[in-house]
Amino acid sequence: MDTLMKADIFFFITAIAVVLVTIVFIVVLVYVAKILKDIKYITKKAKSEADLIAEDLSELRHNVKEKGAKLKYFFDFFNNLHKKKK
Repeated sequence: MDTLMKADIFFFITAIAVVLVTIVFIVVLVYVAKILKDIKYITKKAKSEADLIAEDLSELRHNVKEKGAKLKYFFDFFNNLHKKKK
């Protein structure tokens, strides 16, 4: 009978430990889910901002190609004026 009592105590303690470990595991999973949600939001925000930056750079490149020649003529004009003075 002493062995049966020890087995009951062992199973009771084991059951409590399993319940506690399960509760801790669930709490950790909730925090991990919140962290992953925040990471998803941050990556989505970073992607949208990167798309906007790429669009701005594309527009800048287009403007440089289109208006760069005009700017070159402007600088050439002032360089020629400077050369004429010498």
